[in-house]
Amino acid sequence: MKLKKKTYIVSLICVLTIGVQAQDVRDNTEQIIADIYEQVSEDAETEIDFTSLYEDLIELAENPVNLNNTNKEELEKLQFLSDYQIQNILYYLYKCTPLNSIYELQLIDGLDMTDIRHMLPFVSIGECESKFQKIYMRDLMRYGKNELYMRFDRGLETKEGYRYLPEEDKETSNQNSKKYLGDPFYSYLKYRFHFRNRIQAGYTAEKDAGEQFWGNQHKGYDFYSAYAELKNFGKMKTLVIGDYRANFGQGLVMRTDFSMGKSAYVLQVNPRSGGLKKYSSTNESSFFRGGGITFKLGKTDLTAFYSNKMLDGDTINGSFPTILRDGLHRTNDNLKTKHTVNEQVLGGNISFTHSWFQVGATLVHINLDKSLTPEKNIYNRFYFSGNKQTAGSINYRFRWQKLNFSGETAIMDNYSLATVNSLNFSPVSRVGLVALYRYFSKDYDALYANTFSETSRVNNESGMYIGAEVKPVKFWKLSAYIDSYRFGWPKFGIYAPSIGKDMLIQADYAPKRNVAMLWRFKLEEKSHNFTDTLSTMPVVLSQPKWQARYQLNYSFGRFKFKNQLDVNGFSDGVNTPGYGFSALQDVSYSFLQVPLTLDLRLHIFDAQNFENRIYTYEKDVLYAFSIPMAYGQGTRYYLNMRYDVSRNLSLWIKLAQTVYADDRTTISSSNEEIQGNRKTDFRFLLKWKF
Repeated sequence: MKLKKKTYIVSLICVLTIGVQAQDVRDNTEQIIADIYEQVSEDAETEIDFTSLYEDLIELAENPVNLNNTNKEELEKLQFLSDYQIQNILYYLYKCTPLNSIYELQLIDGLDMTDIRHMLPFVSIGECESKFQKIYMRDLMRYGKNELYMRFDRGLETKEGYRYLPEEDKETSNQNSKKYLGDPFYSYLKYRFHFRNRIQAGYTAEKDAGEQFWGNQHKGYDFYSAYAELKNFGKMKTLVIGDYRANFGQGLVMRTDFSMGKSAYVLQVNPRSGGLKKYSSTNESSFFRGGGITFKLGKTDLTAFYSNKMLDGDTINGSFPTILRDGLHRTNDNLKTKHTVNEQVLGGNISFTHSWFQVGATLVHINLDKSLTPEKNIYNRFYFSGNKQTAGSINYRFRWQKLNFSGETAIMDNYSLATVNSLNFSPVSRVGLVALYRYFSKDYDALYANTFSETSRVNNESGMYIGAEVKPVKFWKLSAYIDSYRFGWPKFGIYAPSIGKDMLIQADYAPKRNVAMLWRFKLEEKSHNFTDTLSTMPVVLSQPKWQARYQLNYSFGRFKFKNQLDVNGFSDGVNTPGYGFSALQDVSYSFLQVPLTLDLRLHIFDAQNFENRIYTYEKDVLYAFSIPMAYGQGTRYYLNMRYDVSRNLSLWIKLAQTVYADDRTTISSSNEEIQGNRKTDFRFLLKWKF
């Protein structure tokens, strides 16, 4: 009884002091997603596909987790929460459910107001309902939500790929095959139906810019995707039909989703399992096509899945050198590689969960109708080749008081090994520590592996990561990590075994609801080849690169502002070090009388060399994200607008332009080349709920 009284008092105080209303939460959703992106994309130079993360966050904001009726799996959808925080939330909910206010979360160890603000768009306080209650057709018709999205993008300048060759050149040159067959419009059509997060269905159709929509080479959109997902029907936990994702363990064998990796969320290094999930994105490679099912039998989950889809590859005499994953079919040469390889995937997982431990096993077999035969080089000597691959693993997780140990160990049919193991420890509520060790043998190369690693390929790597997060005083948070790694076999661009290390330290300060600052410093040391005129053998040199960032977010009234400064330095050990600079100002305003929100940005940059390029996250239209690269000297600005025509109809418009101030006369190269020093992009999206 005393605890409940305390809860009510805290909730009331929080509401009065913080002053956040439900409408404010909805208005701040996009800003909070942008803040999360700023943290997870600090290493944006690596090949990371953020599409699935962005879509998951958007859909989670539209269907928030009911804290009065949730579990560990649902809370793990909040990628920015650590395992320790999730554990404490579940314990508090077990003791104090039902909650009366979201601000009761302040009573939980390990959660500060910044964490709670990030949670606001994605959680709710609702009634405790059974997850297995019957569903009637009348409920589907009455409470089911239908959504339709239409998006169009276009670059306003003419790219080389859209220019016609002179008539006299068409007969004598084969360059005509490199010209884009379609128009410069990007477009997609997306439909979603969902009912209480238990029934979901939808489809996606997409055409990339340059791809033909209607003509001799193609009929309709270039890419089609559809799915249906059912959850919590008796012992059937999940059923997916059509296109879906599969994620098990730490991702050593099977993960087609986003993996957090190294970021400013220094404690979140363990990929979340997630199991089977529907797929609704436009990435044309990172998904399965077929079906899968998960049964929950007491504390045991049993999963089986099958996929049969076509891949892109440049096939010659029954073999192909690599799987093409960009999904672009703009030229005749591109079309020759489209859907030339059939891939079948058969897999399963068994997982047993107890109060203090979890153990599971995954087995996956992949069959290709043509042989994958990489072009032989020293760096890819041990890459997978052939048309059949089998990989299996055991994953485990143990919890003892404030210690959490988790990991996975995998083996392939060529007897190669891989393992990743981490230990999380929180001695007090204001301190979190994590240590992670990984080892991937040089001949381990599972096709759908995606876990914590330095590169996008889980292969030929060993390393140790140590991270710490400390909240020394109120309003302050200090985060830091160091990662040291080694490649035991030569890699692309490095003709010898090599080592590297990354370090990051970040300070966050949030004294008020409307004010937040961060300071970040990152140092990377990687190896590269160097051959001078006097040596006959390549020399491996260290390449240090440092990056520093200051960011200030503040708001008053209906205005929101963000200031950001970036500085970096790079040296290859031989030439004169280069430097990069970037400064941007964001202004956002939500009109009171008109359902209109405007986002404006002015961004100036000066990156001397390509190695000094700077990546910055931009707000965009719904279901689109942008992390453009600033290289050279110039200015970039954009206007992003959202207008709610009615309760069920909304539209987004974005106009962005980059103007280079250096001496360049062209932008990009090959078919993407633009004459001049300006690049302008236009995007339009329409959302209709019915």
